[in-house]
Amino acid sequence: MDIKITEQERIRVVDGQDVFDIMRRILLREERIDQDKEHFWMVGLDVSSRLLFIELVVIGGVYSVTIKPAETFRVAVWKNAVSVVLVHNHPGGAVRPSEEDKDVTDHLIQVGRILNINVVDHLIIAPETFFSFEINGLMEELRKSMKYVPPYEIAERIR
Repeated sequence: MDIKITEQERIRVVDGQDVFDIMRRILLREERIDQDKEHFWMVGLDVSSRLLFIELVVIGGVYSVTIKPAETFRVAVWKNAVSVVLVHNHPGGAVRPSEEDKDVTDHLIQVGRILNINVVDHLIIAPETFFSFEINGLMEELRKSMKYVPPYEIAERIR
């Protein structure tokens, strides 16, 4: 679902706080979004880090959401995003990332590399607060991960 953004919201994104502020305003005005379920959004940015789009990628259940990389990056590719911010909510209000949250982020960083789209942050949001993987140092750690990079021998075999 494409979320309508106003001209005032098409700002240059400096950090996770900027994205959180916009997402908070959107969640307050969008009645179509069931905030008792987890949602996963992608925020697309242009070469100047200006907001291009906010796409609701998938709606999950109360405790989880299933992410498919092809669906996640579809709009980013279509709208020529240079970089993206991943965003999902935790309906219970706790914003501490789970191991599954870290794993999904790791996987999507690698998919972004293949597509030449930089994943700059992943936010977990609640009504009054958020957790930024970038601000808290997790993005740097995950960018070094080799978990989803196939070993050279396998990569050569599947070419």
